[in-house]
Order: sequence, then C-alpha cells, then structure tokens
Amino acid sequence: MADLESRAFRRRLTTVLVVLCLLTAGSVLLFGHLLFRTLSRSVYENALLDSRRDAEQLAQGLTERTSGNLYTLRFKQTEIENFVGSLVEGRQILTEVAVLDKDKKVVYTYKGAVTQNERPEVPGAEGGFGPPGPSILPNERSSGGEVAIADPFNLEVPIGNFGVLRVGLSRKELSARVEKLRKELYVRTFVAAVVSLLGIGAASWAVLLLVKRNRATEEARVEAERRAELGEVAAGLAHEIRNPLNAMGLNLELLEEALQRSAAGMPAGRVKAEELARAAHHESTRLAKLLSDFLAYARPSPLAPVPGDLNDPAREAVAFLASEADRRHIHLELKEHPGGAPALLDEARVKQVVLNLIANALDAVESEGATAREVVVSVTEDEADASAWRLSVEDRGPGIPEEKARELFKLFVSTKPAGTGLGLPIAERIVKEHGGALTLESSAGEPTRAVATFPKLSPV
Repeated sequence: MADLESRAFRRRLTTVLVVLCLLTAGSVLLFGHLLFRTLSRSVYENALLDSRRDAEQLAQGLTERTSGNLYTLRFKQTEIENFVGSLVEGRQILTEVAVLDKDKKVVYTYKGAVTQNERPEVPGAEGGFGPPGPSILPNERSSGGEVAIADPFNLEVPIGNFGVLRVGLSRKELSARVEKLRKELYVRTFVAAVVSLLGIGAASWAVLLLVKRNRATEEARVEAERRAELGEVAAGLAHEIRNPLNAMGLNLELLEEALQRSAAGMPAGRVKAEELARAAHHESTRLAKLLSDFLAYARPSPLAPVPGDLNDPAREAVAFLASEADRRHIHLELKEHPGGAPALLDEARVKQVVLNLIANALDAVESEGATAREVVVSVTEDEADASAWRLSVEDRGPGIPEEKARELFKLFVSTKPAGTGLGLPIAERIVKEHGGALTLESSAGEPTRAVATFPKLSPV
C-alpha cells in the first residue's frame, strides 16, 4: 500500500511540475512578446517625437537667424550650416534637412552627414514590425498649435512666414533599432525562461529531498514504534507463556505423584492422573494457540487484495463454525447483502477476521448475563458512509463496558479467562490494511456488535 501511495505521489508531483513549467514558460514568452510589441511601438513614437522636437528647434533657430527673410538665409549659408550641423550631428535617423519657400521650392539643403534616403517610402515596407503609419501620431502639438501629420517620416515645420523646414526620417534606421531591440528582448526572455525553469527545477529538487527526508524520518519513527511495540509484546508474551508453563510444570509434578500412587494400587491415583493429564493438555493447547497468534501478529503476511464479494468470506466463516455453534446449542445466522458486496479483498485474511469475531461472539453468549444464545452475521451498506460496506457480528451476550471496549484492541487484553488477547489486534490490523476500520458497539439493552468496514469497489 505504501509503494502504491508513493508512486501515486510521484505521478501527481510530476504532473504538477510539468504543468508549472509549461505555464511559466508560456507566461515568460507571452510577456516577452507583449513587451516587445509595446517597446517597439514606443521606439517609433519616441523617435518621431524627438525628431519633431529637433525640427521645431531647428525652425526656431533658423527664424531667429534669418529674421524671417529668405534672402538672409541665402547670405548666411555658412552660419546656417554650422547651426544645423550642431543640432543634427550624430542623428543617424535623419535622411534630409531642407528649407522650402512658399512655392515648395528648395532654397536650402543641409550638406552634412545624413542617412541615405530609401525608396519606396511605404510604411512597413521593410517587413516585420515595420514603421507604423500616420495612425501612431495623428496629431501633435507644436509651438504653432495643433498640426495634422500626413506622413510622420517627412516632417514639415513652418519657418516664420516665408517657408517651411522639411526633415526626412529613415524608416530603415527605425526598423534596425526595432530589430536590435527584438534580438535583445528575445535573448533576455530566453534567459528569464531558463532562469525560471532552473528555479522550478531547484525547488522541485528541494521538495523531493524534503519528501525523502520526511519519508526517512517517518520510517525511522515507525521502526522506533515497532521496536517499542515489540518490546511491549515480548514482555506480555513472556508473562502469558510463564503462566501456562508454571501450571503445566505443577500438573506434571502432581501427575508423577498420582502415577506413583496408581502403581501402588490406589485407584484414586489413576483418576487423578487422568485429570492432571487433561489439564496439562489444555495448557499446552492454549500455549500453542498463543504462540500461533503471536506469530500472526508479529510477522503478518502482505495482503493480496483482488476484486471479490464480501459475502463470500462471511459465508465461508459461518459454514466453518456452524457445527461448533450447533454443538454448543447456539443459533448462528448469516444475512448476506442481496446482489453482492463488491470490494478489493484478501478473502483468506477477511475470513480470518470473521472467524475471530464469531468465535468471540459464541463465547460471549455462553457468559453469565447473556440474554439469548444467538449470533447474527450480516453484510450491509454503511449508512454513515455510502462508499463502504459494513460487516457486523452481533451477539446477545452480557455486553462490554464502555471503558473496556477500547482496551480490548490492546495486546494481551481479553475478557475471556483463556483468551490470548491477540485476536482483536490482529483483526483490526487486517481491516485497516484493507482501508477500513474495526469497532465495537455495546450499550445497555442492545446487542453487542463488532463492526468492520471495507471500501466499496469503484465501478470501472
């Protein structure tokens, strides 16, 4: 059972870890994808906004230096060139800086280093997440008010009242920046995913180590309890063995004396010898049963449960003890569950339980205070738990005091003078190994019941 539970735990843990890894990897990748889209859009928007601010600064500077006169612009070519160069130096995104008059004729073109203008000028022509169209920046507010942008990659800003400044932007440069950002994000997302999975792996390893440690601790605790129990059992066994051995030794001494008297021609000695021999035989039988029960408790064989009917071991146990009940003039009755009671059972071990409970009931109805000489064995559905069967052995004996009922499941505790005190502990262990429980129910004026529950066999 422990191996089945261990394998089931490992399967559940593996399933949880696989799902967790998939969710983590998916979350990291989704986050990276969304982050890339957000940042790439931000790159375009920031580049366009920065370029527009540069264009407005250039337009304002040109207005101040030309005093709004187109001819002054032509005479101050060197000064204008230096001024424009100081502002656009290192701006790899610019493809053109030019001044146009009112008729859209070019009157000045910056001759410094700019990025080569590319054609065709179609938004998004370079593939992937290409430059967004005018919808990104439908309107921008400048010093001259709100200006509609027809093409954000060809900015036009007024210069006084005589012309406009046109600044061209490189779609290829913007795409290159986004592509660089894409690669960096992919690398970082991959690293984040690897780190997350390594973290999950480390945590899983720690959980497995903790489980192994807990299992080792639990096994050590169980072993310590088992040894303590065996010590207690050994002490009780020694006490239980000593009594019949002492009685047998005394009886054998008396038997020897009786045989000597019989040999001397005394008839009473022969009768006494027969009685002593019977007493010694009784004690030896009791001792053999005690040792047999002790071995059954100390070295239990593993269960071999298979699908079966709980009615079967109950029926076999009742049939086995029917002759004994008749000899003792006790009515023994079986009430099977109609339609069967399917469960996972080791039928031989369950039969052992039923035999033990019936034997106790047969002895109980012969005790002083019994109200009827009858024992009823029944198999029913458990009213308190719909997923379990209830096997009960009912007698009309004197009953069991409440404070004594729980004590009877302890080793070497018995209400019968010749009892070993091992029958109920053995039966309880077998029922528990089947996943059920064994209890005693006794109250004044009511039958005494020993009740064993067994889980129902789940339908396939």
